[in-house]
Amino acid sequence: MFTIKNNIRLQLSAIAIVALLAVAGCGKKLEIIPETFVAPEELYASEQGAVSGITGIYRRMMDYCAGDYYFVGIVGTDEGKTSSFVPTWGGYWQHYDGLNSYNNLLGAQNNLIQGAWNSLYKGINNTNQAIRYLPGTATSQAMRDKMMAEAKFFRAVFYFKLVQFFGGVPMPTEVEDPLADANGGKPRSSEDEVYTLIIDDLKFAMDKLQPKGTAEVGHINKEAAQAMLGKVYLTRKDYPNAKLMLAPMMTLTNVGLMPEYADLFKETNENNIESLYEVQYSKDIGFTNGQANTLGSWHNQNKFPGGGGHVVIPTDYYSNSFQMTDKRRDASIRYIFYDQSGNVVDYSWWADVGKPHVKKYDITKDENLTGSVSSRNLYFLRYADAVLMYAEVLNESNESGEALTYLNKIRNRAGLGKWEDVLGHTPTQQELRDEILMERMRELGFEGWRWFDLKRTGKLISQTRTFNPDATNYITEKNQLLPISSKEFELNRALKPTDQNPGY
Repeated sequence: MFTIKNNIRLQLSAIAIVALLAVAGCGKKLEIIPETFVAPEELYASEQGAVSGITGIYRRMMDYCAGDYYFVGIVGTDEGKTSSFVPTWGGYWQHYDGLNSYNNLLGAQNNLIQGAWNSLYKGINNTNQAIRYLPGTATSQAMRDKMMAEAKFFRAVFYFKLVQFFGGVPMPTEVEDPLADANGGKPRSSEDEVYTLIIDDLKFAMDKLQPKGTAEVGHINKEAAQAMLGKVYLTRKDYPNAKLMLAPMMTLTNVGLMPEYADLFKETNENNIESLYEVQYSKDIGFTNGQANTLGSWHNQNKFPGGGGHVVIPTDYYSNSFQMTDKRRDASIRYIFYDQSGNVVDYSWWADVGKPHVKKYDITKDENLTGSVSSRNLYFLRYADAVLMYAEVLNESNESGEALTYLNKIRNRAGLGKWEDVLGHTPTQQELRDEILMERMRELGFEGWRWFDLKRTGKLISQTRTFNPDATNYITEKNQLLPISSKEFELNRALKPTDQNPGY
């Protein structure tokens, strides 16, 4: 069986693709060892080479989510922020703070913005090569369709992040373009053009991928593509099509909510029934993620709950949003800290170090090396996300009564009462709209969707200004978009200075 999670060993560059020749059997990850460099058309000539190329696309997703780029869209919101220590470290870290506070370091030369831009386009380059050359691969049509669907899913994801963060962007595809090659790139496409490609890619993926339970563990499945397409339609406020995608998912039997929220974040439960797609990591050096270290949620000597990290922390708004009876509270946030002997440590005197920290990425005993080399998978899409999206679609479609049913499914799992009972009356559409947004933060906090949710609902500026104190004095309407990387303007002669986003 070709599974992703047993040791992905792959390096791809913009001009050459590693030929990967040894595939393991059924295990936790894919075992692929690079042997030589070959041209894309040679790599994709055989099924074995094509499998290696597609695995390289999964690796691009791993790389993007393994480090600081993961927090673009988390810090600088009402959910997450950098600690007060970060800007004092200078250099790169001041750029990190700029992303959070929207100060004058959030510009076209911001290191994290440039890195995220480049990382996403590297992924797009790999997907375009796969889509271009897969039709000539010597394999069955079913296998070609499967690999093509995986490539198109990821191209849609990479472009979705780009268009949300930056608006219309240069849009290379699998179609060869000698003029663009001569200019170092393409001109900006409109947001509508980018979304058209995203929707087309996801439709293809949804049509060709196998359902969860049939698709190989760690691979993209039909339900992941379906939920992602629903998210795109919701973002576009195309509620009829969003409903068309999400409604059938509410009666599926191969996906569903885990009975206990806390169990979602135990490493033994990776790739569970609620997971539509999660980014796969291992203990092998180079294939780990560092989020436990960034968030201060590691175990001291793999024995006791740690704490005291000070790069990214929750805002007070997020950490205080949970009722004491909410089961998600202690599963998501660390409010008490321990030393390596298991004794409670009072860090309350120590500025942001003593504030609550994210707990979701705690390291499981014996499954990791240190906080910065964790084998913990990261959720990209969960079924709970689809349920809350469907509640939002129903509410925006003037079906608020039915929307409550799905909101309450999530609240019930969290041990909370029905929202209408807590409120004391049937909520208005606006009250339900506000509560769904709040519930998405509690349920999906630090899983990468807050910036997108705030922007979609028109709350990015107001919520961040009100609840992220670092951004209060700096965030303005121009920050609905991030600045296009200055390096893109240096390398891509098809771009004009006026193509930069307004205000930057």
